[in-house]
Amino acid sequence: MANQYRLDNILWALGTVAFIAITSILIGGIAKFLVKLRGFSETEQRKAFWGALFAGPWISGFFIFVAGPTLVSLYYSFTDYKLGEPIKWIGLDNYRVLLSGNGTYGERFKGAMFNSFYYGAIGVPLQIMTSLGMAMLLNREVKGIRIFRTIFYLPVILAGGPAVLLAWRYMFATNGGFVNVSLQRFADSFFLFDYMYRLLIYVVESLNGFYIGMAVQGDPIGPLKYTFPALLGLLLIGPLAFGEWNDGKRSRAFRTIEILGLVLVGILISRGLVSNPINPVWTYAFSLAAVGIMVLNAREQKWGIVRACQIVALTLLAISFVMTLKAADFDPSAGSKYLIALLIAAVPLLVPFFGEWSARTFKMMLIAAVVLGLIIFVLLIPGQLDGGRLGLIVKYMTLQSAIKHPQDQTYLEDVFPFDTISTLWFYGLILAVAALAGLLHERYPQQRKLFLYGAFAFFALLAISSFIDTRHFFQDFADIAKANGKPNYHFARFHQFTDEFPENRRVPFWLTNDLWSKPSLILITMWSSGAGMLIFLAALKGVPRVLYEAAEVDGANGMQKFFKITLPMISPALFYNIVIGVIASLQTFEMVFIIRTPETEKSLMSAAFFLYQRTFQQLEIGQGSAASWILVVIIVALTAMQFRFSKWVHYEA
Repeated sequence: MANQYRLDNILWALGTVAFIAITSILIGGIAKFLVKLRGFSETEQRKAFWGALFAGPWISGFFIFVAGPTLVSLYYSFTDYKLGEPIKWIGLDNYRVLLSGNGTYGERFKGAMFNSFYYGAIGVPLQIMTSLGMAMLLNREVKGIRIFRTIFYLPVILAGGPAVLLAWRYMFATNGGFVNVSLQRFADSFFLFDYMYRLLIYVVESLNGFYIGMAVQGDPIGPLKYTFPALLGLLLIGPLAFGEWNDGKRSRAFRTIEILGLVLVGILISRGLVSNPINPVWTYAFSLAAVGIMVLNAREQKWGIVRACQIVALTLLAISFVMTLKAADFDPSAGSKYLIALLIAAVPLLVPFFGEWSARTFKMMLIAAVVLGLIIFVLLIPGQLDGGRLGLIVKYMTLQSAIKHPQDQTYLEDVFPFDTISTLWFYGLILAVAALAGLLHERYPQQRKLFLYGAFAFFALLAISSFIDTRHFFQDFADIAKANGKPNYHFARFHQFTDEFPENRRVPFWLTNDLWSKPSLILITMWSSGAGMLIFLAALKGVPRVLYEAAEVDGANGMQKFFKITLPMISPALFYNIVIGVIASLQTFEMVFIIRTPETEKSLMSAAFFLYQRTFQQLEIGQGSAASWILVVIIVALTAMQFRFSKWVHYEA
């Protein structure tokens, strides 16, 4: 029996070698044939053959172990497939569950995405600042600096190890843990540190309590949902409205259109996919996004991106066309509204195929974008801007409350969230303001100025009124709870920790409380910031000393040298660390897997850990594949946007 196993292993090994050799020769032959078709010489054909031959093992391995499983997982994401059971095609149902946040696993996925966003929005900036600070400390030629650099980099080697993460679990113990004991001793020794320590506890618990309240499914936030777009509007429109107008402001307006437009289109597409049957609005939104990307890249004469976007968009629309006919059993009348939407969406994408881009082409594409926007607007009006919902805007513009029945808990919980305007309209309004400001530009300066002032005043009133109404909304819940003698669940964690300042000898509950679990993980990440430090250190070494000397001659101080010389010169390293940090934060898994506890598993769960649980623990291959593809799309979109808006990065010629 043992000899038979050895023989089988030898045969498998020989078969693998033969397979690699044969596929490599085939790949080399294909490469030679393609080069020959392009009319290259015999010498170039031989070079292509031998180059592809030696790259053959990697190429075949890529298709077998990367491309193949990727396509299979895409297929599985449209199925109800549990390991050991038959595969059943269910279409978009997995995506509907996850994107809508409905049901047990939809709610868990939503919470996991909120946690991943937390790691990216808070953890990445802190890690970048830590890495840069360490690099600047170590960018000095002093005795023993190499030893210090080794010590600072050592956590990178140790951080991912289970033993070290388990050690962190012991150090973060609430009672008797090294971290809390050390902090308490410092607090007992220095009264100022004690106050700052308790202030830190107060701030962390308040912010995390608020974040948890925002992330909880079914916990309504009332008018607060309008405060966020109002503040974003002030942040984006304020710099455009005040000060001298220039080309930089126009570029900022178009950048706002591009970023916010892509986000809104992504939200519309996700909502369209979630709806059952699929809402045709997403088809128009997809076409509008493609047209916008093409126009913006055409303005910068990036014709390769324009053509690639056009081909990809038309290909996806063609696939949707075939799938629609198949779903309707090839009966056009059964899927007429979807087919009409696909045809209308394809028309503006076909226009640039005929002739070169010109001023007329730009006008036609802009008209197409306006038409698509109007179609979306008209389709979304029912249930959004009718039924008296516009009265909310009038009330907020006159500093009145939009809450009709403040003492009715059913109204506050169930009616108000669905009886008011969607916040997407206000985000869309920001988009429209930026677009009109960019179009007015220098041709109508007075009209542009008055228009921006009016828009700024609108969002200022919206922010003030919605914030005041939010306070009344929360107080209404408290009054109802007091009258009924029942505890008020609404933002309960937030109220619990903001009502009183932490008492003396209060300690953080690091890994036993959902308010501290995510900060604990971020602290461990900051401790292992040596990889980013190394990149920054290499960049700092490349900054010419003569620039600092010239700045000193001109009388620049340390802060001016840092912001005017150091940051621009190390911007490529900063950009690299940001991109890698965002991707890593969305893929957080190992630390969650090891440091989680039964009390904090839900609050620590990342998107990567969710898909691991669904795929490898619960064996729900279909839903796990859908979660992985949603995560892939988000990572690719964020990375592409970062590269798209990386003009602040200074590359030396």
